[in-house]
Amino acid sequence: MTKGISFFTRSRLLADILTGLLIITCQVMAFAQLPEDVPRSETLIVDQIFRYGTPNNFNMWVPSSTTPTRQGFFTDTLWYIDQQTGEWINALAESAPVYNEDFTEMIVKLRQGILWSDGVEFTADDVVFTIEKQKSTPGMTWSTNFELDVASVKKTDDYTVVVSLNKSLPRFHSLFTSRYNACYIMPKHIWEKVDAPMEFTFYPPVSLGAYVVKDTDPAGYWELYELREDWDKTSSGIVTGRPGPKYILTIFYGPSEKKVIAMTQHQLDLFMNVDYEAFQSLIEKSDTARSWYQDFPWAWPDELDARWFGFNLEKEPYNIKDVRWALALALDIVELQTEYIGGIPRVTPLPQPATPFHMEHYHKPLVGWLKELTIDIGDGETFAPFDETVPAQIVEWARAQGYTIPAETQEEMVDMFGVGWWKYAPEVAEKLLMNHGFTRDADDRWLLPDGTPWSFEILAAPDEVDVYRMAMGAVDQWDAFGISVEIRTLERNAYYNANRTGDFTATSNWGFAGGIGATAALDKWPFIKELHSDFYKPLGEVSLNNTLRVKSSEIDTLIDTLGALPPDDPQVLELGREFLKLWTENMWSIPTISFKKFVTQDLYYWDNFPIAENPYGQPCYWFMGGRFIYPQLEATGRE
Repeated sequence: MTKGISFFTRSRLLADILTGLLIITCQVMAFAQLPEDVPRSETLIVDQIFRYGTPNNFNMWVPSSTTPTRQGFFTDTLWYIDQQTGEWINALAESAPVYNEDFTEMIVKLRQGILWSDGVEFTADDVVFTIEKQKSTPGMTWSTNFELDVASVKKTDDYTVVVSLNKSLPRFHSLFTSRYNACYIMPKHIWEKVDAPMEFTFYPPVSLGAYVVKDTDPAGYWELYELREDWDKTSSGIVTGRPGPKYILTIFYGPSEKKVIAMTQHQLDLFMNVDYEAFQSLIEKSDTARSWYQDFPWAWPDELDARWFGFNLEKEPYNIKDVRWALALALDIVELQTEYIGGIPRVTPLPQPATPFHMEHYHKPLVGWLKELTIDIGDGETFAPFDETVPAQIVEWARAQGYTIPAETQEEMVDMFGVGWWKYAPEVAEKLLMNHGFTRDADDRWLLPDGTPWSFEILAAPDEVDVYRMAMGAVDQWDAFGISVEIRTLERNAYYNANRTGDFTATSNWGFAGGIGATAALDKWPFIKELHSDFYKPLGEVSLNNTLRVKSSEIDTLIDTLGALPPDDPQVLELGREFLKLWTENMWSIPTISFKKFVTQDLYYWDNFPIAENPYGQPCYWFMGGRFIYPQLEATGRE
């Protein structure tokens, strides 16, 4: 642990100071965004998460598009999987996909009676056009998938689409099945007139969702949506049978402290996340705000993602497995999880979120393998890096803070804080590096094999709180080990672009590129398929889901084998475990903690949010599937 005043305590003191300084600014920002004809009592105000770097560009079919939050209002796709319940939801499709015997053809039956916001009926023509347009336009988000996989697509009537595939693909429907996002359906009657689809802004967008754009901030700080009068002609209206708030304002307030101030002033009804200190300040000041749980650990723990550190594998020395292992063993996960994150999330040594579902099927069954795993550290010596005492160390820390932790057995501690992580072993890390020609200078700082000082930058987006906090912790710990590391702070759109084009050395990240991504299902293929060399892009070109530039014939073989099997084949689970082992042995990324989110609601104007006592659906409103939660909210009647 750090000595003296901890990072945690310093951050809390700073949060309190900023809270006092920013309160007036935040009040002015909130009130300034509501036009006079938009009543506060009819408006749900949600955290936009970040400032949109491409405001008034609603082209959601290019890699540079801005997706979180806005995608749930005006886009739609065929199917959804609720992240909290695992429920399959038929949206634009009236039923699940139907395949032929060898999975070379997929038939989709569409719902009838769905309208675009301009009154044009949604039909099979839109789905066929979406696939063909992206297949014929290199650079669009799903163009590579459709070029590789689709032989042809046609309609047999206005509500039936038949996709002929180039090979057996029992999971082709995953491209149109949203956990976070999926292939959005394009309005044919608009896009068929577009000559330059990569540059078209689609503003104002014709909506297929329950909301239309009413107003936007040209600087990207807020967007105002209005419920369609014909909301019952949309998939969310049909599925839920409810309209939802008349208006939804998304607003980017900035850092955690500003969000907290806005919520205490009842000018923010829902936010995705804040840091631990800001959340504590909020619940101390507000009687109407709460997160998923009423007490410790408060935050929602089950988003199907995790945090990780990654390295550009095209750059030396990060293309060396031993170097990546050394960087992992120079980290103290207990300090990172407690002093920097508040002791709340589960740790994960695997490229896999540590939700209860995945713990049952992946983490716990692989504990034996993790214990037996060894790495060669030279001179015939091996080292067993796994530390199963990590959850007990976190429990000890939490109790020292005064928290009540109902966990006594190892199994109970694992359920709360994960199966374990890697040992903090800087002496082993040192051996691994020296085996490859690294040395230390007179000040005990590391030198690269060519004799130059070892330093690098790590990308981090400050609005993704845990990503930034974990980066700060890693910088501190790697510096203590003797490596000079600085955080390269970028706003979200620039951060995405730098990752996708390979303009980085190290990254503090989340999501697919670190081998991490899942639904509440056993099948890993939809989340690892773009790690196949067929999708590989050299540095400078956009790579959506292999930003680390992994190249492995073993990965290719595993993906090919898995992709040829139906999702319910018994081998799918075992192959998924083999992928996790392969990734972990190579340390292609350094997974650290599972997602936790202080998804927090103010119950002053709106009620019936999903919470632990009423987990009817996903609290992650910023996903496309948030469209099915907004209609469930109930106005309290306060003016």
